[in-house]
Amino acid sequence: MTIEAAAEVPATRSIALTISPWAVLKWVVAICVAIVAVFPIWWMINVVFSEPGTPVSLNPRLYPTSLGAGFDKIMMIMRETDYLKAYYVSIAYSLLTIVGVLLIGSMAAFEFALFNFPGKRLMFAVVMLSLMVPTAVTIIPTYLLTADLGWLNTMQGLVVPGLASAFGLFMLIQFMKTLPREMLEAARLDGASHFQLYRYIALPLSKNALVTLAILTFMKTWGNFIWPLIVAPNPELYTVGQVVGLFNSPYSHQTVDVVMTANLLAALPPLVFFLIFQRKIVEGIAMSGSKG
Repeated sequence: MTIEAAAEVPATRSIALTISPWAVLKWVVAICVAIVAVFPIWWMINVVFSEPGTPVSLNPRLYPTSLGAGFDKIMMIMRETDYLKAYYVSIAYSLLTIVGVLLIGSMAAFEFALFNFPGKRLMFAVVMLSLMVPTAVTIIPTYLLTADLGWLNTMQGLVVPGLASAFGLFMLIQFMKTLPREMLEAARLDGASHFQLYRYIALPLSKNALVTLAILTFMKTWGNFIWPLIVAPNPELYTVGQVVGLFNSPYSHQTVDVVMTANLLAALPPLVFFLIFQRKIVEGIAMSGSKG
């Protein structure tokens, strides 16, 4: 017993020495940041799942008080508004944008990262400069071009202007620069065409970056409000963001709990996607940044 006790003392001391004040401070800061980030969402859930007429700001609650009342509000919004149609439009808008961004971005990144061609550096510099241009500067000429093409109040008017993603191109280029050139040369010697190199080698090896770009594009597209509001004012093409904007309007005459319910329904899909794929997002960005 004495020998065992003597052996446990150094182990206990070593564990105590590993817990430094700096580590405790980092954990305290991380917990505080998490509380600040999560509390508004949790408070919104508490407001939704409460009885109608319950005070909001005067009597904040830290837990839901009525699940039935919350589901009744959700069903009421679904019945009395076009929220389901807005979900369909937003999902179609997001998925089509994701497919286009991945296809165009991966093909362009394949050429920029692995091959040389005249004007490559100049074109890449122009793409990078576009990241510094505010959206407000380009939204008017983009709208005029869309109107000239007759794409107002159409799905292509929503989707096509957002297919060229400078950020997505940059991220994919940084990732594809790490692809093994020996594998490409071996495939070329075996008779693979240029497109086959892209289809059967570059795309499978870039899956992590493509998944990351798809998730980030979904979250950006789902929350896009200005462009759908300008190019598709027809109620038949209202996205979730536009419907929520109607609830948040000063003249909507909706109670706070109903407005919170509409906002919760809008925030739920990107929140679920982020919680499921957050590891993929971190891995993809880390790999594209560290290996580039």
